Amino acid sequence: MFRLRGLAAGLLILLGLMLISSPGLRAQEGSDNKASEEEYDIYSAVIKELYVKPETKLLTIEDRTFRYDFSGGDDQPWRDKPKGLPIDESAVQDYESKNRGQTVLSKAAFKLPVKSDMITDADLRTIFHGHWGELEWTEYYRRFPASDGFIMLSRVGFNTAHTQALLYTGSRSGPGYGEIHFLVLEKANGTWSIKKQLRKNKFG
Repeated sequence: MFRLRGLAAGLLILLGLMLISSPGLRAQEGSDNKASEEEYDIYSAVIKELYVKPETKLLTIEDRTFRYDFSGGDDQPWRDKPKGLPIDESAVQDYESKNRGQTVLSKAAFKLPVKSDMITDADLRTIFHGHWGELEWTEYYRRFPASDGFIMLSRVGFNTAHTQALLYTGSRSGPGYGEIHFLVLEKANGTWSIKKQLRKNKFG
C-alpha cells in the first residue's frame, strides 16, 4: 500500500516536471511578458505625436513598463464612457492583465525619427533617490545632455479584434514638471492613431 502511494506520488512529480519543462508551455507562459511588434508600432506612433518636436535631438525612454495608479486605483479612466466612443471591455481586461507586472522594453524595436536611448530603474534610483529637485535634475542632464527628460510607457491593452487599444504614457522633464496621458487608440487602414485622451494631467 505504501509502495503504491510512493509510486503514485513519484509519477505525479515526474509529470509535473515534464509539463514545466515543456518548450511549448514555457513559450506560452512567457509570451505575455514581451511587448509585441504591434505594441511597438503604437509606442512609436504615440511618441512621434506627443514627444517629437523640431528641436528634439534625443528621446530617453524608461526601459521598463510602468502602470500609473490613478488616485490610488479608484479612478479608472476607461469607465468614463466618453460620448460616441465606447470602450471595449476586452481592451480593458487585456490592459489590466498585461500591466500586473513590468516588461523590459527593447530599444531596437522602436521606430522613431530621432535618436533614442533607454534609462534603467537603476539609473533613475542613482540619479534621483526618489527626489525630483533641482540638484537631481542637474545630475540627470549632466548624464543625458541632449535629452528632454524621459518617457514612461505602460503595456498596450487591445480589444479582441485589435481595432482599439489603451495606453498610459507619461514624462518628466524637470523639477515640478511632468505629465500623464491615458489614451484610446483606434486602427484604421492598418494605421494606429490617438482617438481620444481620457486623462491628461500635469504633476510635479
